[in-house]
Amino acid sequence: MKNAILSPEPDVTNLFETIHEIGSLLNAKVDEEEANRRISESSLNALREAGLLRLFLPKSLGGIEAEPLTVAKAVEAVSMHNATAGWTMMVANVSSWWCARLSAQGVEEVYADGADTFMAGAFHPPMKATPVKGGYRINGRSPLTSNVHEARWTFVTAFVMNGDQINVQNGIPEIRGIVMDSKDVKILDTWYTLGMRATDSNDIEANDVFVPDHLSFPVVPSFEANHYFQGPLYKFPAIGSGITCLIAPVALAVAQNAIGELKSLAERKVPFGSMVSIREKGTVQRKLGMAEALVQSSRAYLHQTISTCWSNVVGGNTISLVEKANVLLSATHTNQSCLQAVDLMYSAAGSSAVYSKNKLSRHLANAQVIRQHGFANDSRYETAAQIHLGLMPDLPVVAF
Repeated sequence: MKNAILSPEPDVTNLFETIHEIGSLLNAKVDEEEANRRISESSLNALREAGLLRLFLPKSLGGIEAEPLTVAKAVEAVSMHNATAGWTMMVANVSSWWCARLSAQGVEEVYADGADTFMAGAFHPPMKATPVKGGYRINGRSPLTSNVHEARWTFVTAFVMNGDQINVQNGIPEIRGIVMDSKDVKILDTWYTLGMRATDSNDIEANDVFVPDHLSFPVVPSFEANHYFQGPLYKFPAIGSGITCLIAPVALAVAQNAIGELKSLAERKVPFGSMVSIREKGTVQRKLGMAEALVQSSRAYLHQTISTCWSNVVGGNTISLVEKANVLLSATHTNQSCLQAVDLMYSAAGSSAVYSKNKLSRHLANAQVIRQHGFANDSRYETAAQIHLGLMPDLPVVAF
């Protein structure tokens, strides 16, 4: 690759040992990052040096090209220390996975400064792309662009325009993936939220930004990967690489931490009108048992679905739309089950949990925000069911 500065490839066999080593640093930065509403430089550097921002980047570009289940487990392990850090892994890795659809020229420009180049992105709603000589002029606004201040590049989708109208081909709006230089977009300070406050998921605005053809690609299910992205990882379903392996594991970590916090509290809290700690209370025991079952069963379901799909990809099998729906379903169910688990732990803790100093309040706030993600909220149960019923899904990207 021309002019690239390839970083040394970390040993994937030591990945979890490395996560354990940086865990205390990540954990120590949580309060600071919440206050600043973005990830700290030290946390970001720790993730970068550990290779955790290039798990889905091909080895040909200095990445690790890790198999999906390893990535899911790594995201959960990091998120146990710092949910924002796990979310940052999601942003960096899903963006690099989508670069398989760029031309080789586009990839070389994006990664000219090395494998750790950071790209933020927003998938919906699409901006507008007006065709001009050599590329497109981009206009519009997109919300939820996580880690936007850290990004060298910014990814969005955009409707291709025909004058004032969206260009339609065979009854389907034409959409392109667009990679813009981050210095060309305006960041709007909008991320004031209940939870996940440090993810820096602000709005962005593009005003007549020129993007050359080689930094765009058609957003369609079938594509021919450029020569840098030839491994089976880039044949894994898009919904699996982005949501199942990268978002659902953050939810698992938040729920597991909530369970741990309740266990710690149960040893010392004696509720009003009682002579014994809440550990002795049947209602608390029942809620803890339910939460453990929700988290452990959803994790097993998620991991099994990832493994089954990955085995089919590696075996050269075509992944059916129903199988893709099942991948989506496992991520959705994990996300929603983890929210239920956190809520059970919050209610079991009683009035102690309402204070901001109690970590359960943060876990509940984070879980409430994660539950709303457009690719894993409770409406995605319907999306999966639509496919199982032979209907067109209301989330077209599930077919990718």
